[in-house]
Order: sequence, then structure tokens, then C-alpha cells
Amino acid sequence: MFSVVIPTFNRGAKIGHAIDSVLEQTLQKFEIIVVDDGSDGTEQLLRDKYGDRVRYFRGTGKGVAAARNLAIGHATGEWVAFLDSDDWWYPTKLEKVAAAAKAHPEIGLFYSKMDLVDEVGRYIRTPPIRTRRDVYPAVAEGNFIFNSTAVIRKECLDVAGAFDTRVSGCEDWELMIRITRSFPALLIDESLVAYELLSTGSLTRHHEKWVAAQDEVAAKAIADDPTLSADWIRRIRAGAAYADGLVYLGAGQERHALDAFKTAWRLNRRRWRAAVYVVLLSWKPWRLLLPRRAKVLLRLS
Repeated sequence: MFSVVIPTFNRGAKIGHAIDSVLEQTLQKFEIIVVDDGSDGTEQLLRDKYGDRVRYFRGTGKGVAAARNLAIGHATGEWVAFLDSDDWWYPTKLEKVAAAAKAHPEIGLFYSKMDLVDEVGRYIRTPPIRTRRDVYPAVAEGNFIFNSTAVIRKECLDVAGAFDTRVSGCEDWELMIRITRSFPALLIDESLVAYELLSTGSLTRHHEKWVAAQDEVAAKAIADDPTLSADWIRRIRAGAAYADGLVYLGAGQERHALDAFKTAWRLNRRRWRAAVYVVLLSWKPWRLLLPRRAKVLLRLS
């Protein structure tokens, strides 16, 4: 059985879509656990609409990591599946994971591709995710296991620990690093989730906090594993710098973005996209040569 963990904070207008996407699954072996840290009437909405189909808990007000941990503590399923309250699953999500788990009993974490959508549900794009034989330490170089795609065996969380409430953000990335360091993970190579990009209240709107959190998690990953080679340490630091550049670029901070991309390229020459950004941000007339689709994919104005 799956325990579906949904934390929420003042998203009463959105969480129904997430819950409905679970209730509409083709595989009906699950429990839904909602932990509510907000004060917008979500509790009454859930009780009126869903009754005992949803297990509801009040959060402690200590953030999303603590909310997810509270839900994990109440989970009774063999697998814990995560879903953010502004995202939703496609109907065969749990069916596909159950089939993969039966075929690969050694796996501790399954994840999938996802579709990016805007705040009204319009499709934007599907980020590419390369199939990797060894997920760790590649996930420390750049997170490709997004929270709403992740399904983790409960006993793996019992052994490795749940979300780290001490980090200032990116707690889902930190958990994926820790889980994959100890247990094998496998990609289900299709989109099973719709992920709302830049939703209201998303940390990506607060770019300085997001950058600080990324740098913190990357540093923690390096500190926690003394077996990492010098090459992998450079790759992880370059990955964090590249991710910082993307956040700065999305926030319109092009000078900071340029500095971050230069750092990424200096640390890891295999990050050729960083070099592309360095060229395009150093001499803006280059952008005139790009087609609009390329600018959209590169997040350039």
C-alpha cells in the first residue's frame, strides 16, 4: 500500500486538485495524509468534501520538512509517495510504480519524469531526465528527482532518516541525496506528474533564499561523504553554481547569473551549457541570433 503525503500551507484553492488526482488513480491501494500548516480554512474544506477519505493533521508551523515528517510518522503503507499541494498526478502513477516495484524488489526509491505547467494548468515543457545506472552521486551534482515524482520505501526512510529540518531549503533534494547514497533508485521513464512552475508562495520567487539553500545542501552533501573524489566534489560545486545561475536568471539578476555560470564553467568544463550562458550574457547582441523557442528554453528574455 502507498501512503500519500501532502503538506499544505494556505492552498485551499489548489489542494483539491492534488487530492482528486490521487482519488482518481487506477490503483486504489493508498491512504492520503494531509498536514496543514495554514489558516485559510483548508481543514473544513477537506472535512466537508472528503470526509474520512483523507487523514488530516494540523502541522506544527515549523515548515514543510517538519510537516512531511509528521505525515511520515503516521504513514502505514510500505511505500511513501510525496505530492505537493499545487501539483497533481496522472491517473496511472501508482499503477506504474507498483508494477516497477514488483519487477525490481531491490529498489528503494522510484522517480519519474514530469510535465511543467503554469498556474492554470497549461503545459510548458517536459524537462529531460537522463536514465542513470548509478543515481548517486549524480543527484548531488544536480537534482533530477523532483519531490512529487518520488516514491520511497518506508523502511528506507526509517534507516536513512526523513527530511532534515535543519537545512534552510531544498530539503527534498537533500533527502534524495541521502536516500540514493544508501539505496538503489530507478527512473520510470515517462511523465506521471504535472508540476506547477513558479506557483504562488513558491520559494523560487525568493531567489536569494533559494540560492542560499542550494549552496547549503551541496556543501552538506560534500561534507557528509568523505569518500567523494576530488572530481566529484568539483562537479557538485559546479552543479550548485549552475543551478544558482538559473535562479538568478529567472529573477532577472543577469550580473549574478553571469558570475555563477562562470564559476560553473571554471569548475567543470563538461557543463557546456554554462559556457553558452556566459557567451549570451557577456555580449547581449548574440541573443538577436536566437529563435524565440531557444530563448524560452534558455530562460532568456
